[in-house]
Amino acid sequence: MNYIRFILILCANGVALYEAILGLLQVFGLEVSRHTRFVITGSFYNPGIYGGCIAMLLAVLASYVVQNRTVVLWQEKALWWLSCASCALCFIVLPASLSRAAWLGYGVAVLIFGFLECGLRQRIRTHRTISTILSTIAVLLLIGMFFLKKDSAIGRLHIWHMEIISIAAKPWKGYGKGRVLGVYGDTQAAYFAAEERSENIVRVAGSPEFAFNEYLKVGVEYGVPAMVAMMVLVICLIALLLRQRSPFGYGAVVLAVFAFFSYPFSSIKFSSEADRVWEAANVYDSMDMHEEAIESYVLVYEELKGNYRFLYDYGYALHKIGRHEASNAILAEGSRISSDPMFYNIMGKNFEAMGLPCKAEECYRHAHFMVPGRIYPLVLLEEMYIGLGMLDKAEETMTEINKIHINERNRNMQDLKRRAERNLEKVIIQ
Repeated sequence: MNYIRFILILCANGVALYEAILGLLQVFGLEVSRHTRFVITGSFYNPGIYGGCIAMLLAVLASYVVQNRTVVLWQEKALWWLSCASCALCFIVLPASLSRAAWLGYGVAVLIFGFLECGLRQRIRTHRTISTILSTIAVLLLIGMFFLKKDSAIGRLHIWHMEIISIAAKPWKGYGKGRVLGVYGDTQAAYFAAEERSENIVRVAGSPEFAFNEYLKVGVEYGVPAMVAMMVLVICLIALLLRQRSPFGYGAVVLAVFAFFSYPFSSIKFSSEADRVWEAANVYDSMDMHEEAIESYVLVYEELKGNYRFLYDYGYALHKIGRHEASNAILAEGSRISSDPMFYNIMGKNFEAMGLPCKAEECYRHAHFMVPGRIYPLVLLEEMYIGLGMLDKAEETMTEINKIHINERNRNMQDLKRRAERNLEKVIIQ
């Protein structure tokens, strides 16, 4: 008996059973998910990552079950039955995650297993009609997966497009560690500022919190050579495991495919004492005790300066007490590692308060082009023009706002548009 493999498979079963049972309890309302928008997340903060974890474990355990269906030793027989139970539970919760990347990764692993372990190549040759039917069904399923969340799929393609443009602009060394989202925001702003784009692209363009492709992320941060080296390393590792008929090779296949569409490595987080200080500072901010909040932010700045959410909270607190230059310094740091246009909106407000309207205008325009489907930067720009008495500019900005499609169910956007209309009406009436 291979004791190392036995222990590893036993651990995989433990994780699979825990995650699958937790997911089922969340579905039935007996446990609370880690995200308010989703019913099932397991112990993760996102159902997509949960689905990827379940798919990876299912690939490992299912391949182990098939490979070891003739075991004799009672220890391995017990582990085999335990793995069967784990597979059954994982197979139940995997569809509930609605993670298309996880489904696809598992499908690829099953296909490779079929060729390597089940003689699928020979079966295709001897059953051509059935093979054609199954291939057609597979293609239809892929098309169905695309249309299941069409805008999400188009948005994912758009994200990759922006990342490829970023890589092409600096292919050899990249932009540096942690810069992928900041570079993404700047690239997207330049893309939409260059010319008018289709309404479909404007609608799906947003400010992603992750790169949604671990390989392209490496390409943006470290350049094409590092990206190619990573891909070669992944392929070699998978080939080595599969050559040894290791069940973990099929788990690695799922992970490799999943990493092409999602962010399994970027989602790893570690809590610390600094996080608790940050949470306490947020409480101070909510009570308008901004000076006290800033004192806490200063204490953990060195530890959390790589977290753009922390930098935004810190910079916004400084903005609220009128320390505009200090606020912009912190917000500028955040804008380098985030694609969120709110950094530029607050920087624009700071420049406006400092009597630098041209700088403010640049920030508002940049924020608008970062996510052209949002109108908040344009509302701020219109209000600044009104304050400066530049009514022609304000009316032009209102025209821009009217051109942007606003979903009737989006109350915030509707309220912002009405706010912009009222601002202009007041001035015209006077």
